[in-house]
Amino acid sequence: MRNLIDIVEEVKDGGQPDYEELRYALLVYNSMLFLDHKNLIEELLKEPRSQKFIRELKAKNSDDMYRNALNKSPKEYIGSYDPDNPSYQRQRKVHQKIFDKFMKDCEQAGGTQDGK
Repeated sequence: MRNLIDIVEEVKDGGQPDYEELRYALLVYNSMLFLDHKNLIEELLKEPRSQKFIRELKAKNSDDMYRNALNKSPKEYIGSYDPDNPSYQRQRKVHQKIFDKFMKDCEQAGGTQDGK
């Protein structure tokens, strides 16, 4: 599988990478979006704000994450979180059951995790 940057550039140029490349590229971008979104929300809601050098480190870590992902194949980047890996699928089913139970318990309690 090609590096993520090569897949993305082919799409930008009007090409059509194969399904597997796009499938794994989507997983990589989903992972990066989740991590950056989580960090951004945490920083925006934090009182008091983090010191400038910590914010700069977080920005650098985000940039490093993207550069690292672009220079690897998507399959290599996601590693053991590969949806074709039976072990990952077993782990995902367990996590989904835990999440479903949590949500059911929240509904029965009359609210969400934060009690609303």
